Amino acid sequence: MEHVGSDGARRVGWSTSGRMEHVGSDGARRVGWSTSSDSFSPIELPKHTTHHLLNVLRTNDNDAIELFNGDGNNYSATLQRQGKKAFAIVQSVRTNTSESTLKTVLVQSISRGEKMDASVRQSVELGVNAVQPVYTRHSIPELKGERGWRKLEHWQSIAVSAAEQSGRSCVPDIHPAMPLAHWLDTHWETLQQAGYSGWILDPTSDQNLTCANVCESAVSRFHAPIIGPETGLDPDEIAQAVAAGFMPVRFGPRILRTETAGPALLSALQAVAGDLLA
Repeated sequence: MEHVGSDGARRVGWSTSGRMEHVGSDGARRVGWSTSSDSFSPIELPKHTTHHLLNVLRTNDNDAIELFNGDGNNYSATLQRQGKKAFAIVQSVRTNTSESTLKTVLVQSISRGEKMDASVRQSVELGVNAVQPVYTRHSIPELKGERGWRKLEHWQSIAVSAAEQSGRSCVPDIHPAMPLAHWLDTHWETLQQAGYSGWILDPTSDQNLTCANVCESAVSRFHAPIIGPETGLDPDEIAQAVAAGFMPVRFGPRILRTETAGPALLSALQAVAGDLLA
């Protein structure tokens, strides 16, 4: 799949797990790779990326491509073919300025099927820094062992693809899933100490984003919203989060789907305190 930027540029990318291809802002095909670049040595591209570049996109020798590896930089390079192999020859490096000054960790109840995929994809496009999948009473049953690791790898691949598509050079962390109660007990305090504001969407709350105390927290640069599953969080789950320091807020007069709620709240926070309106 190809994506085209506002300037008509095509974005291309890959990772070792197999990625979709996208195109850089300068028109160069955009390619991600998983190792650091301490020198401008030729970088051998994996087979699936080579096939797509050479046989699908018909990329030729010395065509411009753009690489990123998660360090926040874009590497301008050219393509060189050697038989059935393809190499990237790095020419220059520049800082990617697409990262938001707003720091967000989305605590997302795991929904079924493609809904969770959509939550991950859209939150990455909106600038989230990390996604913490959690099991709640009405989420999917806990995935154990190999099934859990396969699902985590699947979400991580979606995050890479979304970062490629949206022009980011930092790929957000997708953390291993765990029960919400366990996350609150073992991980939330660390974020609190780092200055994060905790939010939990609650349609019964008498506070909304226009309330004075909510607005004061909204202009913070660090946020960790909790989003419930399809049928919502039970009152005792909300109470546990509130007791841990989360602020319950009502987000508009309509009930949003779980895959809509997280990206919608991130959009509102980015508009208030981030760079969405820049």
